[in-house]
Amino acid sequence: MKKIIIIGLVLLLSGCSTKFVYKNVDWLVYWYVDDFVELTNQQEDIVDAKLATWLAWHKESELPQYIQHLSELSGDIRTQQLSLDKMDYHQQKAAAHWMRLKSKIIPDLVEMSPMLSQEQIDSMFKEIDKMNEEEADEREELLSKTPEKRKSESLKRNKRNLKRWLGKLNIEQERLVENMYGEYHSNAELWLQYRVRYQAELRSLLNDTDRGDSFKTKLNKLLMKPEAFRGATLNQRNVENSSRYKEFLLAADTLATEEQRKHLLDEITEFIDDLNDLVK
Repeated sequence: MKKIIIIGLVLLLSGCSTKFVYKNVDWLVYWYVDDFVELTNQQEDIVDAKLATWLAWHKESELPQYIQHLSELSGDIRTQQLSLDKMDYHQQKAAAHWMRLKSKIIPDLVEMSPMLSQEQIDSMFKEIDKMNEEEADEREELLSKTPEKRKSESLKRNKRNLKRWLGKLNIEQERLVENMYGEYHSNAELWLQYRVRYQAELRSLLNDTDRGDSFKTKLNKLLMKPEAFRGATLNQRNVENSSRYKEFLLAADTLATEEQRKHLLDEITEFIDDLNDLVK
């Protein structure tokens, strides 16, 4: 089931290696999946066929919508029409892209899931448990640092992320990043609790020997609506953090120079050009 993550990341695309990733999605998927479960030759043939179908659909149906959306976003940035309402609009459109992708792929994954043997399921969750332990160790390492060190690393990371899109930051923008520190909910513990609940539910379901219609219905719901396992507190905090982040981005845009705005538009244009090349 972890396959949905890498496929989603690849098909939604990000970063400067867009074309490389998209054109090599087949072996990238197997490179990733191989860490979790070893597929049989028959299973690989089935996945190959499905992957080809997904990519053909995505190229024909989804990429043009991404291009249109990015062009619309560029227009709002160029004419300085960004507002909180506009940012909500673009966030909702991005969420719709993700939902269409899930709606296309998850039903197929659900249909293929009975192919997994108990040995494969055990192998998959053994690797998931290993990843959880590694992330827990990383969190312990983070918490062992002094508050000053954590703040310093967070500010450096956030400034670097903003610089990626705007170029060199001005003093006001650096101060904006610093002022936003501590304004977000710290949800790490709640996310950990959610993952434990969600993975336990998934493990219990996949360990069930009955792989009939009831199983498929439950698995489809589990994969389509994971937020149901996050809990009201985490969902609400996510909404509040998202709102604060949009306010931060809007403030950063207000402080942007013409040179920075051009840098941002050039980054988006490069992304659009990559997508146009893939559509051809």
